[in-house]
Amino acid sequence: MAPLTRKQHLYARLIVVPIAAFVASHLVFYRRFPSEINYQFPWPYFLTVATVMLSCWESNLAVFRRLDQQLPFYKNPSRRIRRQILFGGLATMATFSVVFPLAIRLYSGAWPLYPTIISGIFVCATIATVVNGAYVGLYLIQTIYLEKQQTTQELNSQLKQLPPVNSSEMIPVEAVNGQWRLRPDEIAYFYSTGGLVLLIKSDGQQLTTAYTSFTKLGDLLSDAPFFQLNRQFIVNLNAIRFVQDDVNQKLLVGLTPALHRNDPHEQVIVSRYRSVQFKKWFRQIEVA
Repeated sequence: MAPLTRKQHLYARLIVVPIAAFVASHLVFYRRFPSEINYQFPWPYFLTVATVMLSCWESNLAVFRRLDQQLPFYKNPSRRIRRQILFGGLATMATFSVVFPLAIRLYSGAWPLYPTIISGIFVCATIATVVNGAYVGLYLIQTIYLEKQQTTQELNSQLKQLPPVNSSEMIPVEAVNGQWRLRPDEIAYFYSTGGLVLLIKSDGQQLTTAYTSFTKLGDLLSDAPFFQLNRQFIVNLNAIRFVQDDVNQKLLVGLTPALHRNDPHEQVIVSRYRSVQFKKWFRQIEVA
């Protein structure tokens, strides 16, 4: 997705191009100013710079739009920046080499001299740097927002597509009166409260374990699709129903069944640090 709409691009052209053409035509080419005697507005240079800028602008946009399809900025920002600078710069120089001499010929009636070409290259390189720098900044701002939005959308989409995780391997869980042996898909999540650890089964049944913390559960669940969302919840992938963005880059994860039967979901807050680990774990589960 481009950081600017077509209408915003139009407004940017109407504002930036005349200003840049005015400055470049006076400072770089004509080198005379309205306050000087016998000053005449440098229309040939002004129109040349404006034409070159618009042409380079369009060629850069074509490169950016192609890269948006092949290598979206949020997937690999550093690689995208390198390609954008490389291909954008090449497109700008190629456009300049064709448009600049033709524009000079069209507006002034003569082909450009060598010093004029050197000055034009300087202006062209400046245009490429400014345009690429502005777009990198806009894409970075957009990526910060899109990465969070698209990641949760992708997680929810993947949750719908993933089949239930079934396993015949039994997990031994210590209880006050003995030991239970449960399949991973029978366990929805573990809930820690007040020095007790409850096991919430997939059918909603709540069992009190012999554990006082999650310390001993880590080894038991290491080979199963479980993840510790926070200090109170270790969840099975099967129990996750949705993922939503929360404030300060936190996540809100919905689980079933809920602790209270009247609630449709158990909503669990995942910290910013844990949310990064959660997304990484989820991608690993998806690949596996």
